[in-house]
Order: sequence, then structure tokens, then C-alpha cells
Amino acid sequence: MPSVSAHRAAVRPLLAATLLALARLAGAEDMPDPLPLSKIPPAPVVPPAQGVATMTVAPGFRVELVASEPLVDTPVALAFDGDGRLWVAEMCGFMPDVNGTNEDKPIGRIVILEDSDGDGKMDKATTFMDGLVLPRAISLTQGGALIAEPPTVWFAKDTDGDGKADVKTAAFAGYGGRGNMEHTANGLMRGLDNWLYSANHVARYRFQDGTWLAQPSANRGQWGVSQDDLGRLYHNNNSDWLSGDAVPADWYGRNPALSAIKGHTGGAGEQIIHNQAVWTGRMNPGVNRGYRKGQLRDDFRLATCTAACAPFVYRGAAMPDCVGDVFICEPSGNTVRRARITDQDGRLTGTNAYDAQKKEFITSTDERFRPVNFAEGPDGALYLADLYHGVLQDKVFITPYLKRQSLARGLDKPLDLGRIYRIVPDKGWKPQPRPALEKAAIPALVAHLSDDGGWWRDTAQRLVVERGDKAAIPLLQALAVNAAAKPLGRMHALWTLEGLGAADAPTLAKALA
Repeated sequence: MPSVSAHRAAVRPLLAATLLALARLAGAEDMPDPLPLSKIPPAPVVPPAQGVATMTVAPGFRVELVASEPLVDTPVALAFDGDGRLWVAEMCGFMPDVNGTNEDKPIGRIVILEDSDGDGKMDKATTFMDGLVLPRAISLTQGGALIAEPPTVWFAKDTDGDGKADVKTAAFAGYGGRGNMEHTANGLMRGLDNWLYSANHVARYRFQDGTWLAQPSANRGQWGVSQDDLGRLYHNNNSDWLSGDAVPADWYGRNPALSAIKGHTGGAGEQIIHNQAVWTGRMNPGVNRGYRKGQLRDDFRLATCTAACAPFVYRGAAMPDCVGDVFICEPSGNTVRRARITDQDGRLTGTNAYDAQKKEFITSTDERFRPVNFAEGPDGALYLADLYHGVLQDKVFITPYLKRQSLARGLDKPLDLGRIYRIVPDKGWKPQPRPALEKAAIPALVAHLSDDGGWWRDTAQRLVVERGDKAAIPLLQALAVNAAAKPLGRMHALWTLEGLGAADAPTLAKALA
């Protein structure tokens, strides 16, 4: 199998040439505005308490504000730990002006948010780590966290219980570069198979026998990666709503003849949504190609996606009708999509759940509303990170046209804003007690492998694997072969055994019988 470094070497020249060409294009494109700037609605900062009022949400759902400035600043990634604390990567240095001046200042942070009074809103923030340059991913592991600050992924841990990292070591290097936010490695999503997967990167990682292992993997997507209940990966790029791997890319790559079959991807990286139309809630001239014919409709609303990112498969228990659906951010259109996925004989296809009405799951009239990432909470709610940053395009690609649009409406200021929302059913849902899995006993964790909520199953599997407690093995084997148990629980039991190095042939044979 080719080495990770060989994969990087093959990709790097193509990426460099592409970025250079696009950078030159960005500097050259200074086209006329599609309509007079005076005809475009203003874009003032909407107070956090009024943010939800700017949104139109699909029937049956509501959006709740969970956290906002000054508690949170420029959030780009979310993760819940086993005790229900919300970890947030804050990209505070992102585009401080339309030229990206001093964007490389080390002012990014990882903060831990807590709801101390149980009212459903975050009211306490602890800075776990600061002094970071554009941090873009968090993965909770080994009692601490992996933090992506390209080109390094750090492992950081709090050893004295004050919520602040006092251990920081480089877990692995070569994790992208300090380039455009959209075109540098991100994700660190823990898959069902116990490997960490990323977008815009050519390696996957796992912790085994006291060290971090790296293995070549497909270079998939642009910003964000997710998995469904079967462990299939979903990703996208800014002008393609959704693609995915019907089979693990690391399996199909074993076939050296596959690339010779014209038009055949082997089930990996296949386009899932073919119609790239988008239905926004306001006019959108402030996109990089807004002057091009066909990019905007006659009413100046975005016609097709230009910033699709962060696809997220919902697997929670609070919204059962949404299980298996993929939610996708479109921050340039101030929009969130809900895509219905159909699996026919292993071929995945997706459609906008509200296409017949020419609508999206969430639209906003606030131009600063910038949804950029999701997380499923222990309560089954879908949590949404809103960058709430007027200037969305990074300095590498921002055109004179877009600079003019941004400055005309004052989108370059103020800075240091950000919101986190929670999407829940509009009836019958209420905040849930915080979980307590970090120190839960092994039998309790094994039981949670059969939970209806994906967060519970994933977290329980991770904690059992990381503890390495061999006492879990007979419990896992019993669950795996129990024909009366939930199929998802049995599958998680098998992968947990794999993570412990205890997946034996007799258990597998009996489980599959």
C-alpha cells in the first residue's frame, strides 16, 4: 500500500497549481454589480435574542438559541463529551478584514461550554486551550482532545480538573497547511470502524498500542465529513450538495484495476444529490460569482449552491423522522438543507426534502447568518454552529467584486461574534439531564451500544475501546451474537471488539449466522 507521504506528494502539485490558478482568477475578477448597491437590503448585526426571528424553519421543527457572544466567538466545530459538555473550536482570527490582514495571529481557542443550571442554555465557558491559529476540528479521545491546527494535530489534556489543558503534544504532523479554510484538512470524525476520517486530507488515524497510527485514505470532500448508521461516509464540496462512499474507500482502493474502468468510482465518492439548486430566503448578491449569468435568479437570490459544506447524517432519537437524513450548511445563502436519502441496491441518491415547495429546511433574512457545522447532542437535538461573520470568503479567493459587496454593507465588522443553535421538534421536546458516561461502568457502556441515539452508541463505543478493559469482551461477545438484540447494538459490539483487538472468527461467524 502506498505511504501517506506518497499520497501527499501526488496530490500536492495538483493542489498547488489549482490554488495558484484560482488566486490569479480571484485577483482578476472585478465585474459590475448585478444590481445597484443601494437596492440591496442592509445587513446590520441582529441581536442574539432576535436571531431566530430572522429564520423560516420547516413545519414540525423549531430553532433555539443555545449560546452566543460573548460566551462563544466564531465557532467552526462542535463536539459533546461523555458528560454532556460542549467543546467548541473558535476560529477567532478568520478574516479580520476583507484582505485577511493578520489572519495568522494565534488568537484561536478551544472552549468548553456548560449548562450549569439545566435550563437548556449554555452559561459557563472555560478556555481549554488558546494561542491557536485558525483551529478547525476537535475529536474527543483518551481523556482529552485532538485539536487540528494545520499542519499539526495536537493532543491536549486537562490533568488537574480545572478544565484547562496542561498537557499538549503533537499527535501527528502533515495535517494540511495554513491555507484557505475551505481547502485545508478538517474533520477528525471518528468512524464506526474506530478510525478518524477527515475532509481535504489523504490519511486516516487511530490510537493503538500507545501510539497514533496513520494510513493512506481517500481525499474526500472539502469541509466536513459524516457517517450514517452503517459507517458509510458522506462529504461534499462547495458547488456539490452531497457525495458519499457506498462502500469504504479504503476497501475499493485495494483493486488496482478499478481506475481503468471509465466513469466507475467503485461506490466511493459518488455524487448523491444531482440537482444543485438552492432556495434561499433573501437576495444573495454577496457571493463570489454573483455577477455571473445563472448564479443568481431574476430576484437576485442564489440559484445554485456555492458554499455547501458540513454534511451531517442525523442519527438521534429526538427526531425519528429525520434519522438517516443529511443536513447540509450553505452559509453564503444563509441556508440549511435537509436531504432525504434513498438506498436502492446500495446506490445512494438524495433529494431536497422540501424541493416540491421550492424551500429549504432553514432560511434566514440575516446576511450574517453563516451555518458552518453540526453536532448531535446527547439529548438528540441537532446543534448548529453559526460563524456569524459577515465576510465568509477567505482571502485566497475573495474577489474585488466581493470586497466591494462586503464593504458596502459593513460586513467586515464587527468581529468576535458567534452563535450556536439547537434544532428540535416543535412539540414535546424539552432539555434532558446531562449524561454521565466518562466514568460509567463497563456494563453500562456496553448497554448504551444499543441506544436509539447515535451519540450514545458512538460515545459508548469510543470509551470502551479507549479504556481497553478486557472485562468488556465477554459482554460484547454476548451482545454481538444475541439474535434478539437490536441490530445496531450488535454491529457496534462487533466494531468495539475490533477496537479492543478481540474480534475473533467464532464470534463473527456466529453473529453473521
